[in-house]
Amino acid sequence: MSVEFKGMDGILKELENKCGPRKLNQITNQVLKKASEVVKEDMIQAFGAFADTGASQGEIVVSLPRAIQGVKQVKLGWNGPKGRWRIIHLNENGYTKTGRRITPRGMGTIRKTVASANKKFLDTAQDELRRFL
Repeated sequence: MSVEFKGMDGILKELENKCGPRKLNQITNQVLKKASEVVKEDMIQAFGAFADTGASQGEIVVSLPRAIQGVKQVKLGWNGPKGRWRIIHLNENGYTKTGRRITPRGMGTIRKTVASANKKFLDTAQDELRRFL
């Protein structure tokens, strides 16, 4: 899932004119980091509702901002010693075991959390960008 900024072109243009492209790159990286932490906290809270050992919560990580094909991106994922990244997709989508469909307690949690955190992400990003003006 991705989040697209609309109406941010004016703010970004103004920042680029004020600071220059290099400083704008640093600012957008800081903004993306701050906004992605909001989504990460929401994800940790959502996973707490059905946590058993808490390993899935503890391994949630956010990547550094990167430009891929000219678009800045931050990825949320799982990385840690317990290897939860291997089973997160089973929890999110369910699975079939011996011909029976299994629907875990946390089925669809990632999708719901990202959808609900979308507005918070955008608001945080806008607030952070305005702070630099």
